[in-house]
Amino acid sequence: MPVVAEVEPADQDNAINLNDKDFPWQLVVDRGKILGCVYDNKFYSLGAILILESLPRKCELASDRNGQWQQLSEAELLLLQENVKQQQAVQREATYIGNEPINEQEARLIRYLRNVKKQTEANTTRLRN
Repeated sequence: MPVVAEVEPADQDNAINLNDKDFPWQLVVDRGKILGCVYDNKFYSLGAILILESLPRKCELASDRNGQWQQLSEAELLLLQENVKQQQAVQREATYIGNEPINEQEARLIRYLRNVKKQTEANTTRLRN
């Protein structure tokens, strides 16, 4: 599993600091080659997507077995943009009712009620069939 999910933009909080002595480097270094990418003194696993200065890059394995940042293909870029829009819509839906912002407890209650409704609808559909 990547340190940073493949379709989610990588952020500095999810990266591993290279000076961290507790990180199991033996899992990502193979015969002197780093199986991942480094940016700003942080390690990102293969498949991680980093968005900085509006330039999305994906960590891929180069021919020398070191990770390197490469441009996303056209299809990957479209998928990433679609995913970001969906995440923003979900975030907006989870933190607002109409134009009014809600607090964390209200958001938690609404998520719970939506999940209960979804499960009830799924159970009802299953029972009909």
